[in-house]
Amino acid sequence: MKFARMTLLAGAASLATVVSAGTASAGAIAANPSPITFDSGFGSVTVSGQLTGLAFYQSSATHLFPGDNDTDADVDNAMVTVSKTGGTFQFYLQGGLYSFPTVGVPYDKSTDNTPFFGALPVAYGKIQLSDTFSISAGKLPTLIGAEVAFTPQNINIERGLLWWQEPVVSRGVQLNYASGPLSVAVSWNDGYYTNVWNTASGLISYAFDGSNTLAFDFSETPDYGGNAGNQIYDLMYTYSNAPWTFGPYLQYQTVNHGGDEWGIGVLASYQFNPDWSLNLRGEYEDSSNSSFLFIYGPGSSAWSITVTPTWQKGIFFARGELSYAGLSDNLFGYGTSFNKDNQFRALFETGIVF
Repeated sequence: MKFARMTLLAGAASLATVVSAGTASAGAIAANPSPITFDSGFGSVTVSGQLTGLAFYQSSATHLFPGDNDTDADVDNAMVTVSKTGGTFQFYLQGGLYSFPTVGVPYDKSTDNTPFFGALPVAYGKIQLSDTFSISAGKLPTLIGAEVAFTPQNINIERGLLWWQEPVVSRGVQLNYASGPLSVAVSWNDGYYTNVWNTASGLISYAFDGSNTLAFDFSETPDYGGNAGNQIYDLMYTYSNAPWTFGPYLQYQTVNHGGDEWGIGVLASYQFNPDWSLNLRGEYEDSSNSSFLFIYGPGSSAWSITVTPTWQKGIFFARGELSYAGLSDNLFGYGTSFNKDNQFRALFETGIVF
């Protein structure tokens, strides 16, 4: 999905997850601790979800896409999750409207964004073979990256520049192992939702103690059907010791015969009290002179800073956000003529988790 938008911009001027990537959970919107549950006859089933709206102002809008205006508002999440997490046979279904606000990228309204992954973006079954092994299959959350798909799952309203390079959802099969401090997941899937099952991905995570975790993920896609293959790797460290959570990470990506890019990011969260937190993200990304991987053109670089104060009381939450993205050596930029090298945004999001 992200690559589809990148190509369009270039032409114009281009949870309950199985085992999930991401250091972004601490400081994110907490799920309802008392969701609806009922006995289905073959085990307990849980119903939960979120209903959220956002409004924003941005400088240097392109006015090229629906939602890419100086100011706008949207229902960015209207989703229901139905899951069964106990017993041998389990499942997870998440459906509704959703959007992926991202720094430095035109905003897609949920009504325009949702059709790509469909009204049921995450849907998989799971067989729990033992206390340590399980197999999952279906539309799976990606194993790649330090941020995850949907807005309430992340510490910031917008996802970051590095997230934009990664898969979001892939159709495939996944093997999961978890024992003590070690968690491993490996998957055979269709990568960037191509419907071509030719991608191997994995995530390895090791918790040294209650505060320190190191994780590595990878995704490998070979050349196929005239399309160049690609590889992406992340190394992620998380320190979590209340009230602080701190997560630096490194990313490298290359396209066969087509250049490469690398990036570094830091996620941080400080919990002032049970109701208030301050969440931060900083990142820098650079590309080679032969790479069209990056949205702003070969040899371009970009950086961003995002600040998100957050309030949550029970199922209700509200958060504001200020973000700034800057470019260097860019072929494509912001604004109606794609010639601006910076963009500022102010956002507000509120809603409920049920």
